[in-house]
Amino acid sequence: MTPTTPPAVALFVLAGFSLAQDNILILLADDMGVDNVGVYAEGGTPPATPTIDALAQTGVLFRNAWSNPLCSPTRATIQTGRYGFRTGIGHLVTNNSQPLAFDEVTLPEMLDAGETGYAHAAFGKWHLGNDDVGGPLAANLAGYGHFVGTEENFVGAYGYYHWPKIENGFESISAQYATSDNIDEAAAWMDVAPEPWLCYIAFNAPHNPLHWPPKYLHSVDLPDVDDPRRSPNSFFRAACESMDAEILRLFTLMGDKYDRTNIFFIGDNGTPHDVTVPPFDPDHAKLTPYEGGINVPFIVSGPAVVQPGRESDALISTADVYMTVAGLAGMSSLPLQNPVDSVSLVPYLDDPDQESIRSTVFSEFFFPDLDNPTIVWRMIRDNRYKLIVRGGQQAGRELYDLQDDPFERKNLMDEPMTPDQMAAFLYLSQELVDLLATG
Repeated sequence: MTPTTPPAVALFVLAGFSLAQDNILILLADDMGVDNVGVYAEGGTPPATPTIDALAQTGVLFRNAWSNPLCSPTRATIQTGRYGFRTGIGHLVTNNSQPLAFDEVTLPEMLDAGETGYAHAAFGKWHLGNDDVGGPLAANLAGYGHFVGTEENFVGAYGYYHWPKIENGFESISAQYATSDNIDEAAAWMDVAPEPWLCYIAFNAPHNPLHWPPKYLHSVDLPDVDDPRRSPNSFFRAACESMDAEILRLFTLMGDKYDRTNIFFIGDNGTPHDVTVPPFDPDHAKLTPYEGGINVPFIVSGPAVVQPGRESDALISTADVYMTVAGLAGMSSLPLQNPVDSVSLVPYLDDPDQESIRSTVFSEFFFPDLDNPTIVWRMIRDNRYKLIVRGGQQAGRELYDLQDDPFERKNLMDEPMTPDQMAAFLYLSQELVDLLATG
């Protein structure tokens, strides 16, 4: 198991840190699994994603990246480098659930504490605060110097052309296509922000509600229906393509800043079941503990990458964004109050032959909260086997051989196991116990 720091003030030493202090751009897609990114070549008929595909050609594509099965817990791992059993966020943040606590050391607060000189801003969907803690100022109170976006998903009467736009705590109603607005606001900030900077863009797209994106942003021949839910795949594909096109517009607007910016492209969880197509299983999609719910696109591109155009099968987590940002910002060490679960990915960017730093990677889901959950899923895997431990009302265990059974169709615990399978089960079970004991 990757060692975790004990709960104390600790000095984290970052392997493979860089002193270049290039800009850092994090692009987070909402509900876009590996099956909907062309360069992964895992989906049957993915939408056209030439901009994202090009990032892989100029960077490193990570094949075995894990998120959480839905958005808020993944966002918390990115911002804190910590698993949900530490932050308390294992499900959607709402007015009835725990938000991200302000004593968590977020990405911008980490950079400030390290006196890196990085400016920072966040755009798009925050979804880590609620009305009781932070409200429309949640992202700012979490450390970001500038925030323009939304508190949560578009719900009720809100949609991509009518949505509550927050700018540093002040709310108005926007009629601009939300994906385009994310890019406009981020580009405008980049024009005036001192370098180096950290820019976090968390798109609402392609998350529902399904909608008609502007025609000039996509190539999908959308059907003539009164409700997009009658043909969800077409509209979902159009939203993916539109986001990809707007990312290209951002890169163009960045001008020469693009050449001195390290860029992450990440999915916050897998694709929703209603737009999942073969060979992926709709019953193993978003909101499930299976690979279709937690194995996400994760690409890093930019000047920090040596020998670009590579692919890595290392085990990584969305929590690893945290220490990777620290390393890219030139921080060799940092005093932190909170123990982190993050591992810097800088060695993979530096060394084409870098083997997996993690021996296991972990994900989880719990509802409604950690103190009294009715549903708990814990997932842990090594380079071949994956263990799912269910608690609460769904108690049970599942073991899968991801090498021979990548779509998790055969639970090895349903029949007598071989010695190797039993050894993997015992090993992963103990690794999970040891990890949770550090919480």
